[in-house]
Amino acid sequence: MATEPGSSGSSKRSRPSLKDVAARAGVSRASASRVLGGYGYSSQEIVDRVTEAVRELGYEPDRIARTMRSGKSDVIGFVCADISDAFFSSAMRGICDVALREGSQVIAMNTDDQLSQEQQATRVLLSHKVDGIIITPVSVREHGHIDALTGAEVPVVSLDRQLSDIGIDSVVADNEAATAAAIDHLISQGHRRIAFLGSVQREEPPALRIGKVRASVVGPSRPSLDRVRGYLRALTAAGLPVDRGLIALVPHGEPERRLDAVAAMLALEHPPSALFTADSYMTKSAFSLLSKRDIPIPEQMSLLGFDDLEWTTLVRPQISVVVQSAYDMGRAAADRLFAQISGSSGAVRGQRTVIPARFLGRDSVRSLG
Repeated sequence: MATEPGSSGSSKRSRPSLKDVAARAGVSRASASRVLGGYGYSSQEIVDRVTEAVRELGYEPDRIARTMRSGKSDVIGFVCADISDAFFSSAMRGICDVALREGSQVIAMNTDDQLSQEQQATRVLLSHKVDGIIITPVSVREHGHIDALTGAEVPVVSLDRQLSDIGIDSVVADNEAATAAAIDHLISQGHRRIAFLGSVQREEPPALRIGKVRASVVGPSRPSLDRVRGYLRALTAAGLPVDRGLIALVPHGEPERRLDAVAAMLALEHPPSALFTADSYMTKSAFSLLSKRDIPIPEQMSLLGFDDLEWTTLVRPQISVVVQSAYDMGRAAADRLFAQISGSSGAVRGQRTVIPARFLGRDSVRSLG
């Protein structure tokens, strides 16, 4: 087929512009801009004509220009500790479902639980003019970069970590109560020596205070510490002594020490009859080591974990767990964020939303009668 000089048979059509939309709709550029920007008054007839022109031409408005006009980007950010973790991927799904309902998109930023990466992520999202940010903060004490967001009037919601005491809305699971209920179940099955194994943040380690009468943990409210609190609460309420040797707190960034912690429990002169693993990483480590050593579950060692991951139902025995709905937590955080963005959340900031968790009994806990 012949082509005209200077043309190409494979050339692409130029992207339709606002001017093209206005011409197709038979209105001025200003009228088309008002309809697409959602500001000012336009008659229903004009709205229908412009909408039809957009559909026919396949017009996609320039996001940057639209943001400058309306002050909204229709994009929110999600800053999380580890997107490969099933908890955060499920929370991400909940956030995205709400964002879709609101006509927005989500930019996810992974921090590997590193404060410097989290600080950089918030700067990047701020530069992209996002409408709001959901964040799982590495530190609940060092949050100057989050204060900077609120200072710039960017709506913020904290997920899985509590920042409500500094005026940031937070969505958390009921970690302390859920853990206490799980330990209560072990106690009801006759277990008296119950080990607690959990991962903690290196930047904010807990301080355990164990006396003859009472035991407590000092530190900021975050999932790992609240689960320790639930463990201590259940033992104290049952009149059982708290043995420091049955508590292992491993820095989150040192995964090789998880297996060592489980091995140390098994090597005790008076080992526990049950292991309570306070996070998915520790549950996997405990199951792995018990399987490697051919220690039968639950005949020789009961195992109860926190978080209902898919693999816990694929192994034998299936693992008893505490279930927290990361999806519901993500949805609740996104609902709260969009309420702030729309201005319908009211003047009160720093609200704490608690999503209930529940115990799910399977086959990995033995009754000692």
